[in-house]
Amino acid sequence: MNVIEMLAGPVIGALIGYCTNYIAVKMLFRPLKPIKIGNKTLPFTPGIIPKGQGRIARALGNAVGEHLFTKEDICGMLLGEETKETVVEAVTKSIQDIQNKEDTLEEFLGHYVDREDYDSMKEHLEEFITEKIGRGLEDLDVGTIIAEEGAKEVREKFSGSMVSMFLNDDLIRSIAVPIGNKVGEYIREHGREKVRPLVVGEIAAVECMSVSELLEPVPLGDEKIRRLVDDAYVKFVQDRAEEIAGKFHVNQVVEDKVNQMDVLEVEHLLLGVMKKELNAVINLGALIGFVIGLLNLLI
Repeated sequence: MNVIEMLAGPVIGALIGYCTNYIAVKMLFRPLKPIKIGNKTLPFTPGIIPKGQGRIARALGNAVGEHLFTKEDICGMLLGEETKETVVEAVTKSIQDIQNKEDTLEEFLGHYVDREDYDSMKEHLEEFITEKIGRGLEDLDVGTIIAEEGAKEVREKFSGSMVSMFLNDDLIRSIAVPIGNKVGEYIREHGREKVRPLVVGEIAAVECMSVSELLEPVPLGDEKIRRLVDDAYVKFVQDRAEEIAGKFHVNQVVEDKVNQMDVLEVEHLLLGVMKKELNAVINLGALIGFVIGLLNLLI
């Protein structure tokens, strides 16, 4: 047996192994569409990946959404030093700009709220404050306080005089209590309508004040603002990270994106990741075929 006859078996085995694995790898992606003969579709058409693109997209979406984009990942991204610094810096600067604004409060809010909504909010605020003050006066029971303090003042005023002989507690109470009751009744019936003009006037006065003037009494230096914003941002991210992750719907987004991709795009994407490994599979087929050819010679 000459050398050519000896090598023919292993070489043919290597060639068969190479071609078989090459075809198998190509059949992962090709053909791109089903091949029909009459009403029959040829087996293994389209290729495995084009045929299962929807299933692959769903599995990939679930893998990314459930394992690669979790609450911890959101926290890690949003609380990264660079991201956090950017957000805190932007918010701090916005607050500092607001502090230095010379616009009146009405002008400032007008940049963010429609006039109709602004008037509605203002009216609601007037009603709210008026109602709170009116209810507070009722709960304070001003009529009873006036009756008690009035009776006390009368006693002290006429103490030691001849009039005090005629002013006993029952007489004083009989005068003070009706007055107190009348005051209480007046507050319940007319208190809000008397308070409302004062509330409206005070709110109007505040509207005319500049934003910087309103914030001047608040002791917030630049460093304190920055620290407050930093703390608030960290707490917000930690408390809402899971909710934020859910809002992204990452699994659905990934699935939709993969389904929308052309089959050739999917092929290029997978080959870009697995080309080296797939070539290794093809070469391994050649190696195995060569080894089997050698074993055949020995047998």
